[in-house]
Amino acid sequence: MYHINADPRSVQSKTMLYRALSQRMKEKNFQSITVKEVVHTAQIGRSTFYRNFDSLEDILQWKCDESFHALYGYIVQSIASQAVRTSDKFPFILPFFRYWHADSEIVELLIAANRIDIVFSAFEDTMKKLVLRLRPAMTKLSPQFDYFLAFRSGAIIRILLQWIQNGKNLSPEDMHRFIESQSEGFIPQME
Repeated sequence: MYHINADPRSVQSKTMLYRALSQRMKEKNFQSITVKEVVHTAQIGRSTFYRNFDSLEDILQWKCDESFHALYGYIVQSIASQAVRTSDKFPFILPFFRYWHADSEIVELLIAANRIDIVFSAFEDTMKKLVLRLRPAMTKLSPQFDYFLAFRSGAIIRILLQWIQNGKNLSPEDMHRFIESQSEGFIPQME
């Protein structure tokens, strides 16, 4: 578990450790990376590592949580500024893919570390917050609300993972059209 601390020095240390881990993961397999290597690359003391994290996986968890928190803000801002058509069935899809199109490094690292469960968990939490903010009446579907979240979260994250593994070969706009067409049961013709 990572340790929540908003102190600017702590955030800076966490960021430095994340960058060091990211660098090491470009050179070798996640499972063979040690805390010693990461703190050496980050030029940070071992005690600073353990003040912020318990394990290397915690660094990935922290960065994933930070990224999904930023994603939530980006989606809310996009919808509020009407950068997304309010008539959309899925108003969060276009900003979702635009966000990850700009920077998907953490998701790529979690795929490489074989920890996509962290992505699923972070997105499910984000999806729940979005639904509560954008469509609070949906929570009255309970207990079906949990199934709704599981279905939508699972589908969107699997599509995100496949898109990233395909090198983000479709634009965010194409992904938005594809998902909307799938909700209607159509197989779209991509150009």
